[in-house]
Amino acid sequence: LNVGFKEAMKHENWDCIFFHDVDLIPEDDRNTYICDLFPKHASIAMDKFKYRLPYKHFFGGVSALTPEHVEKINGFPNSYWGWGGEDDDIATRIKLNKMLVARPPIHIGRYKMISHKRDKGNEKNPERFQLLKNATLRWEEDGLNNLEYILLSKKNNHLYTNITVDIGTSKGLQLYR
Repeated sequence: LNVGFKEAMKHENWDCIFFHDVDLIPEDDRNTYICDLFPKHASIAMDKFKYRLPYKHFFGGVSALTPEHVEKINGFPNSYWGWGGEDDDIATRIKLNKMLVARPPIHIGRYKMISHKRDKGNEKNPERFQLLKNATLRWEEDGLNNLEYILLSKKNNHLYTNITVDIGTSKGLQLYR
């Protein structure tokens, strides 16, 4: 996610960045895709969770942040590999930076999750709970400020840009666990 943010900001001076799970489809067009004064959690009512927040600080699915928000929280953690935990880490970073979370009304922030099998290579991260436990200790050192990658290709398509990068392996991230 940090790579996408960095590359998008090289292309244009965006004032709002949406981080959007590809398997979520909005159900109400009144749920506007704009940023707010605070980080915005747009997908507060998913069919997967019976259109309720699964827990108070849930920040997964669809979120919108200004570049200033992203910079203030040091972006997303780079230490998560596989599925799970990074959204809760972001919620912790937002809270640590004394920012509130903006949310649309629950009857507007509704999303349908497309049923699919988990992507190969994106298994549940067995380290996610340990990483979350240490999120308050490492957020200032694990994010945009330690991001390293090699841009391999960038192809602008009609509706999206395909970016391929080499981000190395998780071997160098042992100190965060």
